Amino acid sequence: MRLEDLTSSGVATRIGLFLGKHLPRRLGYGLAHCAARLIAVCRPAIYRTVRANLRQVLGAEVADRTLHDITRQLFYHAGQCYYDFFNAVAQPPEKREGLIHIPEPFFEHVHSEAKRGRGVLLLGLHMSNFDLIFLALGARGMPVQVLSLADPTAGFRILNRLRGVGALRITPISPAALRQAIQLLNSGGIVATGVDRPIPQDRELIEFFGRPAFMPLGPARLAVMTGASTFVGGCYYTPGQGYALQYTGPLEIARTGDKRQDILTTARSIIAIVEDYVRARPEQWLMFHPVWPEA
Repeated sequence: MRLEDLTSSGVATRIGLFLGKHLPRRLGYGLAHCAARLIAVCRPAIYRTVRANLRQVLGAEVADRTLHDITRQLFYHAGQCYYDFFNAVAQPPEKREGLIHIPEPFFEHVHSEAKRGRGVLLLGLHMSNFDLIFLALGARGMPVQVLSLADPTAGFRILNRLRGVGALRITPISPAALRQAIQLLNSGGIVATGVDRPIPQDRELIEFFGRPAFMPLGPARLAVMTGASTFVGGCYYTPGQGYALQYTGPLEIARTGDKRQDILTTARSIIAIVEDYVRARPEQWLMFHPVWPEA
């Protein structure tokens, strides 16, 4: 069994929940550190995938030693994030909102658009502990439909149940879920989805860090089809301060009358923002899937 298959299994998720609930933070972080060192030494397929992604982000001139160190840091940060998320799930709902700092202007923007009857589309990166954003929005009582990974594994189904707190509805991507999202955005509701998970099935490749990549067109398509007020956001971690949300928006959506071209133009604008976020903190970009086609 591949490491990525094991970590997305139901058993691994339940073990994570148990450790997050019962281990003190010092031991939880220590376990994450040991796991990262083991991955860096054994270099399984998931290590090689992450390393290849980071090489494109950091540039071909990056030294192998530096690339290896940043890859190891990324796996350590991933372990830290998993521990903190599983620990947060065990906390009372009233404590979850304070686990990540979300700037108040973000809520003001969203509520302002909702009052105008305009839908809000939230596009999130797989940066740092993005799962804490779901817990915080749920604790805040925001009614959001979250379009998640299609055909989730057993482990992801458990995660979706944990994320779907309060008024949040986690809906794996399907034709029916997409129709619901479009209707919700057209009626002034809020929809969230990922913006950086690679979709090899898309026929159009979008340039990302100077090379055509499997970046999804779905988020841009939703923005153009519905005219929703669109924001891009990601979580980041600062030692001694904790997790926080960074966001950009509302974005300007292309409106030329050529739907296909508008989608591509909007997608490129979104990806340019994603580049800035990833470039600032590459060791916190928790992307474990190949983003660029093989040369």
